[in-house]
Amino acid sequence: MTANPETLEKITSAVRAELPKYLPAEAAIYDVFAQNRPGPDDEDYVHVRVVLEDENSELDPRELNRFSSDMRDLLEQSGIDHDPNITYANRSELGL
Repeated sequence: MTANPETLEKITSAVRAELPKYLPAEAAIYDVFAQNRPGPDDEDYVHVRVVLEDENSELDPRELNRFSSDMRDLLEQSGIDHDPNITYANRSELGL
């Protein structure tokens, strides 16, 4: 299901607000953006890209999984019925 621009902004804002609780203290977020992407069954899904500053320490996969699970619950409680796919990249990987 395609998310409208307002929903994408709400998802982006929620990720930006909640993610720091799950990252190492020295980790810094450069940017977060969400967009609709085509899925394998011709159904769109929401892809959230978290861009981190390059000086980040190693991310803990268990914390990122916990974050994804908690985000699903938070978004559902907020009335957003999109379960975003969240990926992470360092700024230099994207040439930013």
